[in-house]
Amino acid sequence: MFNVRDPGFEPDAEGMAVMGRFAKELARQKKLRRGFPLAGAEEAVTVRVKDGQPPVVVDGPFAETKEQVAGVWVIEAADRAEALEIASRVPHTSYAPTEVHALGGRYGVADPEKGKPFILLFHMEPGLVPTPDKGKEMIAFGTKLQEQGIQFETAPLTDRIAPARLETRSGKVFVTDGPFAETKEGVGGYSLIRARDRAHAVELAKQYPHAKWGKVEVREILFFDPV
Repeated sequence: MFNVRDPGFEPDAEGMAVMGRFAKELARQKKLRRGFPLAGAEEAVTVRVKDGQPPVVVDGPFAETKEQVAGVWVIEAADRAEALEIASRVPHTSYAPTEVHALGGRYGVADPEKGKPFILLFHMEPGLVPTPDKGKEMIAFGTKLQEQGIQFETAPLTDRIAPARLETRSGKVFVTDGPFAETKEGVGGYSLIRARDRAHAVELAKQYPHAKWGKVEVREILFFDPV
C-alpha cells in the first residue's frame, strides 16, 4: 500500500496527467489494484468516541498534523524491494513524500457504485494494541455494512514488514525505514465505503468499533484510477 502524503504542494493539471499515465501502466502490468486521490485536508473530519461519551467530531484541516494523506495506491508486489522500486518511480515521489506500508490482508466485495466514495482511516493511538477480540468486532461490523451495500473494501496494515518513506532531494530518491518515531498516531488500516454525503459518512464513522479505541479520519475519494 502506498500512503501518499502531501506537505502542501498541489500538483497542476500536467502533474495529474503524468500520475494518470503511470497508474494506467501499472494497471496494465497488473500491479495496481486500486488507486485514488483524496479531497483536501480542509474537507477531512476525525471522529472519536470515548467511554460512552458523546462523539468528538473535529473538522479539518488539523493544525497538529503537518502532512495529510493526498492519495492511496494499493499495489501487488513480489516483495518489499519491488514495492520500494515502484514507489521510487511514482511521479508524486519527485515532489512530495511517499510512504509504503504492507497490508495484512485485503477483504471486500464489488463496489456498489451508489453514493459518494469515502475512505475511513483508522488511527492508532499510543498504547493501542490490536487484539483478536477487537479484530472480530471490526469484522462483524464491516460484514453488516457490506450486506447493506455500504462498505466494499477493508484492510489492516501489518508491521511484520517494515514501512518506508521515500523523498526526493536534489534529484535523488532517499528511503527511510520505519517505524517512524515522530508519528504519534500512525494509520492502522482503512475501510472504503459508499455514503449519501459527507454527513452520512461521518455518522457511519461514529459507529465503527475502532472509534472507541482511536480516531477515525473521514476523507472523500475524488475518483478511482482505472484498473
